[in-house]
Amino acid sequence: MRIRVASADMLEELLEFLRSEPDAVVQTIAEDEVEVSLLGSYDTGAMRMELYLRLRAWEAARKASGAVVEIVD
Repeated sequence: MRIRVASADMLEELLEFLRSEPDAVVQTIAEDEVEVSLLGSYDTGAMRMELYLRLRAWEAARKASGAVVEIVD
């Protein structure tokens, strides 16, 4: 799934966060977008929900910095 970060300055921090989980395969595809796959027995809907929850946790932890991410597909 494609993820876009509102500020390219936050991309490295997002990459570090996503790669900290052993089930995440992350590849940078643009200065503000990454492609993420979660390994395991997720169907598309479950993977989207799991990724959504991880992204919201990342945003919440960086609320003061105004971090915003979205799933682009």
